[in-house]
Amino acid sequence: MKKFLVLFFGLCLLLTILSACSGQQRELVDMESVNIDGKRAVIWEDRTYAPFCVVSKKDCGEQIGFVNGDTDDRISEYKGYSTEEWLVSWMPMDGGAMLLKEQSVVDIPDGLEAEY
Repeated sequence: MKKFLVLFFGLCLLLTILSACSGQQRELVDMESVNIDGKRAVIWEDRTYAPFCVVSKKDCGEQIGFVNGDTDDRISEYKGYSTEEWLVSWMPMDGGAMLLKEQSVVDIPDGLEAEY
């Protein structure tokens, strides 16, 4: 009976680990960058995201991509806003993040003002 319990719990542990490892992971998108008026903008599909203002990394959501093949140049969601309108580019040098606005967006989240 003791061997059965050890085997049973071992099997349960193995199944738990396997199910955690097999979770669906989002594939990261390799985006491009371009210079617009001396500032780095990000191109994703048919949308162009230009710098808007500096935000805290705590406002960053899940990472969705990176820029120009550099996996350290991370692009994330912006605290629940649509990725069709807003993205966040991590700034590794100073620990902040740059909020990027899709060029056609006119509705600005409360408390934010354009710095660029």
